[in-house]
Amino acid sequence: MERLTPLPWQSALWQQVTAARERLPHALLLHGMRGIGKRQFMRALAQLLLCECGGKGGFACGECPGCQLFAAGNHPDLRWLIPEADLPVRADSESGDGTAPGAEAKSSRRRAILIDQVRELGEFLTLASHRGGRRVVLLAPAEALNGPAANALLKVLEEPPAGVVFLAISDELDAVLPTVLSRCVLLRAPMPDTESALNWLQSSGVDDAEMRLAESGGAPLAAARAEEGSEGRDLTAELKERLLQALGKGGRLQLADVVSVVPRDVPVAAAIRLFQRWGWDLLAERTAGRLRYYPQRKRTIAIVARGCDPESVLAWLSQLNEGQAVAEHPLNPRLVIESALIGYMKAVEPKSAASQGRTTA
Repeated sequence: MERLTPLPWQSALWQQVTAARERLPHALLLHGMRGIGKRQFMRALAQLLLCECGGKGGFACGECPGCQLFAAGNHPDLRWLIPEADLPVRADSESGDGTAPGAEAKSSRRRAILIDQVRELGEFLTLASHRGGRRVVLLAPAEALNGPAANALLKVLEEPPAGVVFLAISDELDAVLPTVLSRCVLLRAPMPDTESALNWLQSSGVDDAEMRLAESGGAPLAAARAEEGSEGRDLTAELKERLLQALGKGGRLQLADVVSVVPRDVPVAAAIRLFQRWGWDLLAERTAGRLRYYPQRKRTIAIVARGCDPESVLAWLSQLNEGQAVAEHPLNPRLVIESALIGYMKAVEPKSAASQGRTTA
């Protein structure tokens, strides 16, 4: 049977929370960087709260009827409150940052949590527990609540039914409505140290763990998802290398290079993420002399960074943000990425050449 446990870097927080599990507040909100295991932690806590053996050694037993129902994804005293866009991702994914279990893909993929979803909790919250214990609502992410949904949920958070615990997660705490924040006890999710993250990735069978961890900004679960290709359609290793080589040309990149490197069916969101990380590393190298995402390409990035204007790179990153907004449904994926690379050509054009061009004009 599935017995969920926290990740290695979450041990101290786990002990702190579970030591007080008999007197937990009615709403906890765990916040922190995306991809560091917040859902893993809250799912393990939900299983512990629903375990009918009271937990063994500080964890759910994984064997009682409550744990069996939890593992099967149909515990009657557990509800998920998540965006429809997250429904195809399984909550029992080994990556630990999944959402609802066993859900089918939806044709309409909303990214907000709507008021109708909150209203559907009404009967669940008013009825007594089916198994005679607590009832748990997992909310992920809290910032997905739109205004009407948040207002409807506030009524419950202000006067919580007996025995109900809300376990909320946030990747962007600043985006959570203040009225929701004020009614939750906030917990900061610990950031894993590099050694722990690498050990976990290697034990999970992730190849090139060090490189993937760097590319994910130190978030090991994001690195694992990239390995599994579960964050939407990812770049193939070949295409990723071709794009990085194109970026590495910097001011020597030509329009012919752009046309030849971008395939017709390029994954837009994944390509833009790669470009964004490259741009952030250019700025980091220029200002601080260190890289976050592509340390193995430090020499190349340093050469490009020396010749470019930081303000132009920032303008290019803003262009990428606009492209990311249409990444899921681009009319022409190839055109979106070609446009981004052409913008990059202008952004990293050597300052002397750029100035000469403006003077000539």
